[in-house]
Amino acid sequence: MCKNPGAVIKVAIAGLGYWGPNYARLVGSGIDGIELSALVDSDPARLQALHRQYPQARAFNDHRDLLEAGAADAVIVATPASTHRPIVEDCLRAGLDVLVEKPMAPTAGEAEAMAGVADETHRILMVAHTFLFNPAVRRIKRYIEDGDLGRILYLSFHRTGLGPIRQDVNALWDLAPHDLSMLRYWVGGDPVDVVARGQSYLRRGTEDVVFVTLRYPGDVLAGIHVSWLDPVKDRRVTVVGDRRMVVFDDVHVTEKIRVYDKGANYQPRGGDFADFVASVRDGDIVIPHVDNREPLREQVMHFVECVQTRRPPICDGNDGASIVRVLETAQAELQRSRAATVQQ
Repeated sequence: MCKNPGAVIKVAIAGLGYWGPNYARLVGSGIDGIELSALVDSDPARLQALHRQYPQARAFNDHRDLLEAGAADAVIVATPASTHRPIVEDCLRAGLDVLVEKPMAPTAGEAEAMAGVADETHRILMVAHTFLFNPAVRRIKRYIEDGDLGRILYLSFHRTGLGPIRQDVNALWDLAPHDLSMLRYWVGGDPVDVVARGQSYLRRGTEDVVFVTLRYPGDVLAGIHVSWLDPVKDRRVTVVGDRRMVVFDDVHVTEKIRVYDKGANYQPRGGDFADFVASVRDGDIVIPHVDNREPLREQVMHFVECVQTRRPPICDGNDGASIVRVLETAQAELQRSRAATVQQ
């Protein structure tokens, strides 16, 4: 079913753990064109606590009860990734559009199946890769597309800190989806090679420190470092082009982006044509103004726009499945490395 133009979209939140209350705050705060119509959680205490804040929304213990009651036009799924597939597919087949939290699924096969159901049912399926709605990330995308950085050489991602430590996934699946989504958004494709190494210091079999190296078409190299065991919270991305370089520091309160007019190359020394000398250019640093808009709110508004216009989101089911495939490849690398260490 498609909403009539101008009609208010009834949105349900399924999963009221960490992200669910944040979505409820936004959906219930008066974003044009939507209303918070239902809350869903299997934990009665969590459900009752949030229902007291939003009494206008109907409360359900199971998503199937929500569907039977016809209490929503769209649903935001913020349950654990292991539960995503049945909830998402049931909602899609019932005619609801879906925004699902990252990672989209615990396996690439499940993610691809979910994307397939969205195609079959002609429903909107959007994956919540929130960093794609960060104004700084979008500014860097513009720099890349406009050629301001020149040819992209490599990208370096640091997403570290002391916790929070998850029990259901390792640091790779918890933290790296953010960086992989930015990589796909900026580079415009999937890696041709993935190498991953990690270590389980806190609990055997659950990597809390992971390093991933990825190679993309055009000899673009990327490195991702994720950790739950670093003393300082670090959320930095460095994008190095052959003309300029950019650092995105999401922790910094005011200076989110710094553009460095720096570079290095080899110049002919003179004489023998094969004789070159390294040359380093050290120019100005520019700190551009970046709008201070909440990425999660921008993400919800994009979902609403896609539901209203039926245009595909910038992070649809196929994008989400691509990122899960990279995570699965990296996880296989971790497991091979772990097995090889045990055999030594």
